[in-house]
Amino acid sequence: MSAEIFNQNHGRSISNYDLLDEVQETYGLDKRAAHDAIHAMLSGIIESDGEDAVILDRTASNPELLDHNPHSRDINYWLTISDETADTIREALAASYAEQY
Repeated sequence: MSAEIFNQNHGRSISNYDLLDEVQETYGLDKRAAHDAIHAMLSGIIESDGEDAVILDRTASNPELLDHNPHSRDINYWLTISDETADTIREALAASYAEQY
């Protein structure tokens, strides 16, 4: 199994995804804070294990934009990660917020 998370440029709206909703509900964070926390943990995992081992797939959220501007930095992506990676993010967030809750 796998999970999808949204990877977007700062300053843009964030699409909803299951892990985001879960983190918001569990820790009472707003959408931006929850998203940033997830990506902070994901960055640590990527640094440790390597991007190819962590990101199973990357799909543009608006692939039609790539036709006219394939190198744009303003393209948002859905990242597919394993359930194991999602669980590692959950565990890291639980440890980070354990003192607060």
